[in-house]
Amino acid sequence: MPIQNSQENIGTVGEKLIAEFFDSKFSRFYSFPNPKTKSNEEVADVLIWLNRTIVLTEVKTRGNGTASTESWISGKIQEACEQLERNYKRIVNDEVINLHNSFYQTPLDCKGVFSTIGLIVLVYDDICKINPTTIVSDIYRKEFPIHVISWNDLQQMIKEIDTVPDFIYYLNDRFNYLNKYSDIPLDCELNVLGYYKSKSNHFPTTTADFSKKNFWAEYQFSMSDEIKIRNEHNEQSWWIDKLENVFSQQRKLHDGLPLGLYFVWEVSSLSRRERASFGEKINSVREWFEKGKLTRHFAFFNHSTANWLVFYFSKSETEEIFGELEKLIELKLIKEIEEVSFNRGVYGFGFQVSTTFPSRVLGLTSAIVIGADEVKIYTKNDYIECQKVWGNDDAKQVFIIKEFPTN
Repeated sequence: MPIQNSQENIGTVGEKLIAEFFDSKFSRFYSFPNPKTKSNEEVADVLIWLNRTIVLTEVKTRGNGTASTESWISGKIQEACEQLERNYKRIVNDEVINLHNSFYQTPLDCKGVFSTIGLIVLVYDDICKINPTTIVSDIYRKEFPIHVISWNDLQQMIKEIDTVPDFIYYLNDRFNYLNKYSDIPLDCELNVLGYYKSKSNHFPTTTADFSKKNFWAEYQFSMSDEIKIRNEHNEQSWWIDKLENVFSQQRKLHDGLPLGLYFVWEVSSLSRRERASFGEKINSVREWFEKGKLTRHFAFFNHSTANWLVFYFSKSETEEIFGELEKLIELKLIKEIEEVSFNRGVYGFGFQVSTTFPSRVLGLTSAIVIGADEVKIYTKNDYIECQKVWGNDDAKQVFIIKEFPTN
């Protein structure tokens, strides 16, 4: 139902609604409400900042006016497009943009932003299957991608998309379709998502009418077994999800940004399916220690950031774990630098394991990041040691990340 209040309060309620949605369903650590310039001009209603990608979100909320839903939508899409274009130029021009949420206060690194996505969220109660191009004909030919989604659809999408990287992957694929083939009507997003998921995260390669067929119901029915297996496997991703929460108090600055934000970005850049696969590996640690082992380590390559993640589990004391983890990271860097001219970084996570039986992971005790540029000199013996610790290519386990795994 329309919100019965003044226009100013209507807008505030809608913005708060979407901000709380992103906080609760995606991440409260790198979702920033109402960022402002140095001159106190608002840059977005909500800004999501994941490493090198940002999502600028404009929220428009319908009140109890006399205008038709179609007329209201038309005016709000035009208004939001103008706001997004104006604020995109602020980022391109490297203006000072200040961000803050409950955990971090930081300027936006405009020069470090490689990709900007515009998102217009329309909060209204009716069903209105209107194409955005009928309102702004060149909406998909702007300098950056812009998407228009109803609030009704956005809150339903969480059934299939519940991480920011998955949301960004979907928006990028969605825009490629919009740019090449045809528009997507409002209030049809679940049908679009049903098609997308049933085709292993692919859009059609020809024009499709998503309003004529219930792709969502078809997907839910025809792939119910596959969805159940995938969702059960996704439960193993809790390890990675939990890590994001550890760094909320790490506000010490590194290159002008909170150090904790770097760790949050690195962990959060993993998709849901990647988290599940990595979590499955981490869950196997207990069996290792129950065989009488004292330590366990392995590394994952993060395809999104091109960094390595090292996980180390040990029955050592907390202070010793830090030093052991640091040595592992240095040897991993030497191996990658020597073999593939690696020039990124390695993030390390050290966990203490109980000395009592049955073995239990007591918690994260150390977190370290070292860049390749910090490894200045190493010897032949260092390289020999790193091969002993990390093995050769034959020892690598390749993770095949599938949307729908088999049992």
